[in-house]
Amino acid sequence: MYLEGAGGFPRHVTLGLEYLSQAESQREEAAQRLIVDALDLHEIAVHGRIATLERAACAGGTSAQLRMAIWSALTCEDLTASSGWLSMAADGGSRPARAALMHQGAEPEADGVAVRRLKALLGAEGMGWPDLLVLAMDRALVHKEPRLLLRALAVSLALGVAPDTALADKVYAALSYAQSLADVRIAVDTKAIEQLLDDCVHRGNPAAALMLGLALSGSDVGSLAWDRLVPAQNRRKASALLLRAADAGYGEAWTRLFELHANNQSSVANPPMARFFLEKAAASGDVSAQRRLGAIVMRSAGSQREAEQGMNWLFLAAQAQDPHACGLLRSFLLPVAGDEDTAAQGIAEIARSNAALAARLRVARDFGLTKLEAMTVDVAEGMRPWGLVVGKNPFIQHARLAAARAVPALNASTLQTLRRCAGQLAGGGPQGTAPKDLELRHRAARLKQALDSHGLQESLFFAKASSDALDALRGGPRWARLTKAQLDAAMEESAEAVC
Repeated sequence: MYLEGAGGFPRHVTLGLEYLSQAESQREEAAQRLIVDALDLHEIAVHGRIATLERAACAGGTSAQLRMAIWSALTCEDLTASSGWLSMAADGGSRPARAALMHQGAEPEADGVAVRRLKALLGAEGMGWPDLLVLAMDRALVHKEPRLLLRALAVSLALGVAPDTALADKVYAALSYAQSLADVRIAVDTKAIEQLLDDCVHRGNPAAALMLGLALSGSDVGSLAWDRLVPAQNRRKASALLLRAADAGYGEAWTRLFELHANNQSSVANPPMARFFLEKAAASGDVSAQRRLGAIVMRSAGSQREAEQGMNWLFLAAQAQDPHACGLLRSFLLPVAGDEDTAAQGIAEIARSNAALAARLRVARDFGLTKLEAMTVDVAEGMRPWGLVVGKNPFIQHARLAAARAVPALNASTLQTLRRCAGQLAGGGPQGTAPKDLELRHRAARLKQALDSHGLQESLFFAKASSDALDALRGGPRWARLTKAQLDAAMEESAEAVC
């Protein structure tokens, strides 16, 4: 009585099942039939009576077989079990089952087939469809089964009920999980997905804004192709959504904004804004943005300050093992001949009698300095978090050729060695104007004496380069022409190799 709400009794499923369980052991078949007839599929599932439904289906109940087919399609990715129940129900005379079996596919487990069959069964009575589909989506979320969640979602949208906030949140949760998986097929209408994600955005979900903004801009979201999420690109709407996400702290949104506004063929092209977005992306820690910003700054550098800024961004990207950033940093180093072990042994021997000279030799080899640069550089003053600035050379009259140049450290150990050498050489640059020539001659004499006494060659420690070659290493258009291929590669969206 309580299950059916008949005979003057109010309908109370829980209480009815409690009474029924006491008689179920004596009259199991009758109890099963009463449960299947009195409850819809949603109620059967909520109250944990799927096993009862299955026994009734095995006993030949056509209605139970149809419900088991629906439940299996909503809870199992493979449609084998569902197809079996449908066939049994169809053989028993179920017209909805026969209609559902008309939908076949190349792959029996395909999500598209499952969705078409479930949609064909929406007219079947005794299912409690709206609540059943919500239950199926909740279950799929708990079990981390995005295919089943999207399957239930596609069917729920076919009910014609206006999407609510709970449904929108489930869609976002499903897509967030699905984007990290390979080969996830989505059988949901893209227009519906866009509307549901829009609802999440309007309720203040910045992550949904990032997802929808990426898709509308034509960028894939993880493993999900953009055209599986939205019906068409909309760069203006994408820009607004990405700005929301970026403002909420999603650094990758700044990077995508840069790409949109830097594209001259884009409807939102705006070079000044593109530069701003790239700077924001780099500051947020995006490695590709740091590399690209460093490359852009270095290729147009017209001052030492700009060169140092560009070098810093390239160094940060290289620290994250970005291969293109590593390659660009190497282009600023002059090669030094000879074996490293031989050079290290020679420096160690010289250090016993002249630690300061040994420190200069170590810095010269690590940073590819010429002999004149190595003998005049103020290491302590020129040290930077990313490497060394060889200050303006007082021994070259031509202002352009005597300008300072930035030289990067290629690894952390080189930086550590530089700091140690800087401590030994603090205050060791030429001072004043009158004594600097004399100081340089004294250093050169001590260098020659030390090298001769240990049988070492200058080429083991110093690079050779003309003034013009050194000028090209200061960044700017000349350097950009020499490294055009590397720069073009560095400006690409991603880099898959490692340093």
